Amino acid sequence: MATNKKKIIILCAMVVLLVASGYLNYYLTQKQPPDDAVSDNAVATFFAAAKAERTTNRNGAIDYYNAVINSASSKPEEIETAKAARDKLAAYMEYESNVETFLFGKGYAASLAACAEGGISVTVADNDLTAVKVAEIKNFIIENTEFTLGQISIRSYPV
Repeated sequence: MATNKKKIIILCAMVVLLVASGYLNYYLTQKQPPDDAVSDNAVATFFAAAKAERTTNRNGAIDYYNAVINSASSKPEEIETAKAARDKLAAYMEYESNVETFLFGKGYAASLAACAEGGISVTVADNDLTAVKVAEIKNFIIENTEFTLGQISIRSYPV
């Protein structure tokens, strides 16, 4: 008789736990995040995805340049061209990092800098990107990179 009582108590406890977990599951899935949280998440996802893609592309290019440099069949002029391109790409990566760090320090939630031969493009998560803010960003870029005023593009990404 005692073993049957134990089995009934265990079975009842399991049913209570099952009902409680069902209720919690329903309650937690019905709760909607505030609109600001959804917007912030979308912005963060956009910038994170763009940075990840940029990193993947840059790493692939560096691997290619290193393969040309280390290849026994590469001609000396190809090796020099690959070294120069790799060094230029490394400088661009440093510029991008410095600009993004500067913007983070200025209080921008998210930003993305992308350098190329023709200039630098900066996207900032800000609904109120004033001329003063743009001038401050451009001034930093001119002082800390090789780009000139005409080679700088600043864009606002709505939050």
